[in-house]
Amino acid sequence: MDLKNNARFEIAVSVAVFASIAIMALETFALPESLQHALFVADATLSLIFVAEYTMRVATAENKRGYITSFYGIIDLVALLPILIHAAASLRVLRLLRVLRVLRLLKVTRYTNALDRYRQALKSIAAEATLFGSVAFVFIISFAFLIYEFEHEAQPELYRNIFDSIWWAVISLTSVGYGDVYPITTAGRILTLAMVLTGMGIVAVPTALLASALSRAHNPEAADS
Repeated sequence: MDLKNNARFEIAVSVAVFASIAIMALETFALPESLQHALFVADATLSLIFVAEYTMRVATAENKRGYITSFYGIIDLVALLPILIHAAASLRVLRLLRVLRVLRLLKVTRYTNALDRYRQALKSIAAEATLFGSVAFVFIISFAFLIYEFEHEAQPELYRNIFDSIWWAVISLTSVGYGDVYPITTAGRILTLAMVLTGMGIVAVPTALLASALSRAHNPEAADS
């Protein structure tokens, strides 16, 4: 059986994935015990379906080792871990690992060429992305130490350590501006202004590069002409 080109099988797996995520979302609500048990049974049933799917994919793969170690093979395997976690649900740390179920969403990406184009685009701008990532890291660390020196004495409860300053630097660099941490000294405000203006270029240029690379990956003939 060719599972890769079996449209009905792919649709069924996609439905099962979204049903699993819906169950995960419902579990965050305060529900009657009977409904919680029903959700548990439904999730366990879906987990068994994913086990069967993974087994079938391995069994029908031409290169079994290649599939197991591939990106989607690893995703499929990681998505099965919650079954073992349910068995050890008495341990709080292990219970937290049940969030791995959300990785099942990555399973549906196997049915689209968009992820392959995105991978190609990232590969084509790897050098530029590394450069701008390094520049952003240097700016974040440098500005974080500076803002700590400017604001720590004025706002010791907000700028307690360098990690609080790094939070401010990232939020300022990306122009998110939550407003939970902001400078009140003149030097700190000038530094923030410089950080925001710098962030426009650091964020905008890689975004433009990625958009251009995606365009080339989507329409390679136009890129060659």
